[in-house]
Amino acid sequence: MKLFVAASIALIAGAAPAATPQLDMVGFFTGRTHSENVLKIIFHRSSGMVVDSVGKMEGKQFVLVDTVRQQGQAPRTRKWVIHPVGPGHFSGTLSDATGPVDITMSGGSATIRYTMEGGLNLEQRLQVIDGHTLANHTAVRKFGMKFGSVEGKIHKLD
Repeated sequence: MKLFVAASIALIAGAAPAATPQLDMVGFFTGRTHSENVLKIIFHRSSGMVVDSVGKMEGKQFVLVDTVRQQGQAPRTRKWVIHPVGPGHFSGTLSDATGPVDITMSGGSATIRYTMEGGLNLEQRLQVIDGHTLANHTAVRKFGMKFGSVEGKIHKLD
């Protein structure tokens, strides 16, 4: 009987859902990160896109510099500058964006929204996989229609 009770407790404890890890954007992106992605644009072949980033605090702002290597194109850099505007909410700029960047945090995920040249609206969702990896899902829309996407993983190196 004791063995049955112990086995039942072990099964119940093992079946309990694990706590969702919280995403600390500044902590995750401080130092070096590396992402490997697949870029899909409507009416085009999918292509690889690798992004190597270095992030650090500069005063009250967080600065992240990306080196983007897209298959078939010359490498380019882009710069994010963000700052907190409330609990779980950041705002800032991105050199690729035509307006402000808005970032909302919720548990183990972040949603990043901004507009690029040509009226392309990007919504990027980052989701914690583990303490060193994020899933990256980005949708690119114009006139409400999806024109492209980016799917990949971001790895913390430092």
